[in-house]
Parts: sequence; C-alpha cells; structure tokens
Amino acid sequence: MKFSLKKLAAVAVLAAAATGANAAINNGSTGDGGLYFGAWDGASSFTFDLGIQINAFETSLGQAGALNLNWGATEGFLPAYSGWLAAANTAQLQWSVLATDTVGQNRILTTVGAATLPALNSNADVLRIGAGNLQTYLNAVNPVLTANSSLFVVTSDPSASTYAGRWGDKINNKFNFDTTADFTNSSYANGVAFQKTLAAGTGFNKGTNNAYFDEGTAVKAWVDGEGLHIAAIPAVPEPSETAMLLAGLGLIGFAARRKARRA
Repeated sequence: MKFSLKKLAAVAVLAAAATGANAAINNGSTGDGGLYFGAWDGASSFTFDLGIQINAFETSLGQAGALNLNWGATEGFLPAYSGWLAAANTAQLQWSVLATDTVGQNRILTTVGAATLPALNSNADVLRIGAGNLQTYLNAVNPVLTANSSLFVVTSDPSASTYAGRWGDKINNKFNFDTTADFTNSSYANGVAFQKTLAAGTGFNKGTNNAYFDEGTAVKAWVDGEGLHIAAIPAVPEPSETAMLLAGLGLIGFAARRKARRA
C-alpha cells in the first residue's frame, strides 16, 4: 500500500504536468522554480518542461513509498526526445535536469555527473550568478514554448540563447562539479544522483550540496526506452536488461529516422 499511495501521487502530479506545463517553465525569480530536462550534442539541443516545481517535487519525497517519477509517452517526453535523438550525435550527448529558486536562500536542483558529490560548492555570490544564468536561459526558452503551445524546444544553433548547453556542464563554471549525464546513464544502476544546492541570498559563504534520498535510497535520474526517470528504487536491473533498454531507445530513434527520410 505504501508504494501504491506514492505511485498515485506521482501519477497525479505528472497528469497535471501533461495538461498544463506548456505555459512556461517557472524560472524561480518569484520562488519555487520548475524542473526541466535539457540535452545537447554540440550541434543541436532539446529542452523539455517537466511540469513539476521544486516544492511539489520535495513534497513527493515525503509521501509514503519509494519515489518513482517517469516522463514517457503519455507525458509527451518520449516521442519528442526520440525525434530529436534520431539525428543527435550520441557520442557527444550530454543531458541534465535543473531547477532554480532565487528568493531568499537560493535553491538550485541539478543532476550530478561527478562520481562524488562534494559537500560544499562555490561561494554563495558565485552560485547566485549561476542561478541567474539559468533564469536567463529560461527567459529565452519560455517565449518559444508559449508561442508554440509546446512542452519542448529544439534548437539547432549552439550560439542561440535557447541552446540547452549554453552554460556547459558546470553552469557557466559557477559550480564546482559536473552537473551532466550522458547516453550511457540508462538505468537506476548507472543513473546519476539528483541533488539540491543551497546558497545564501546574501554574503559569500560556501554553498552546500545535498543529495536527495527517499527512505534511505538515493534518488537518481536516467533515460531509457520508457523515458526520463527520477526515482529511488532499490532494484538494480541485470546487465542484459540494461542492454535491452538501450536497444529499445535505439529502435525508437531508428524508427524516427526512417520516418524523417520518408517525409
């Protein structure tokens, strides 16, 4: 029953996201920013509004049972991402999940590409600049989302203000660790950690990094044949299962490429 309650809560959150996320991604300038997924390969990028804000995400951690959020076909992520992935250079692919809140004590949520998450981050004044950089990016993306009534933005110019990789793997070098994952992060077993950096709203003290856990299990992010996951699940897929998931995502990309050639 514990798992069911949490699963139902997650379904409710993502159902709301699927119907109302295409207005804009909350940039956190008035607090409680929205989570978003960004992927890039040096030539083009893909940004997707996850339709859940920081407070709602943290509330879901407090629900009974293991966190298990998934953005797949129903949420619009899988067909959109697979379409972009069909032409992407997966060897150069990087992706991240980010969110920010700059009211009072800044909150910056990130994926963790580093093997070890450091306890401390850069000075607070530097981190506040990084949070502002993320807001600048969202201020460029949101008009496109709104104009197209869309959940996602594809950008084919790396110099554009809407390019997801414009701030790189360390958020314009304001963070002291890599915040990105890659194409191989395709299961809970090899997924990347998810964390929150706290930076004082004034002053210069070091920011603190806080990895998310749910019921003693690390929260991780990964992308597989079922879409994007942010979850804390104790089961570890067998290597053969991981290979099948990768193959499934590859088949989706192959199908999208064939469709593109016919068009």
